[in-house]
Amino acid sequence: MLSGNALRHQIILPEQQRFYDYWRSKCKGGVFPSRHDILPEDIVGQLTMTSLVDVEKNVDETRRFKYRLAGTGFWNLYQDEIQGQYVDELPLGDRCAYWDRILGQVVDKRRPFAGVTRPGTPNGNHFAQFWIRLPLSDNGKDIDLILGYDHLVKLSDMPTLQTAEAKKYA
Repeated sequence: MLSGNALRHQIILPEQQRFYDYWRSKCKGGVFPSRHDILPEDIVGQLTMTSLVDVEKNVDETRRFKYRLAGTGFWNLYQDEIQGQYVDELPLGDRCAYWDRILGQVVDKRRPFAGVTRPGTPNGNHFAQFWIRLPLSDNGKDIDLILGYDHLVKLSDMPTLQTAEAKKYA
């Protein structure tokens, strides 16, 4: 949950480290921050690739994840507005299951996650998508929203990812 800082040491990009540090600064007394604690003016440089994802539970206890907010940078991936859409409605192919699993882990394990993948969108094949997903709680207990930050890097700008190791993220 909130003990330790091991995740920060696994985050590669400085922009993501700053985003994570900001989120950690909003965690008070072992309680996750709420969406009201996250102030846009504090993260201006990252807003274009910031997202808020609602955790919706159906009556049968199944979950769906819906973009409440998605920065303008997501147009580079989707060529469309994703705000108001569910993750499973996006043109992600097999990446829908990947994101459902990641977002589910944020909720179930009650902790942040970070990683890198290929976007899986028609316009994103030439990018590496460095991402971080952070739990938010409006009541201080239940994870009802997930704060995200993504950073896209062209694969051609990352020679180490173009080697055989890059196939891990394909």
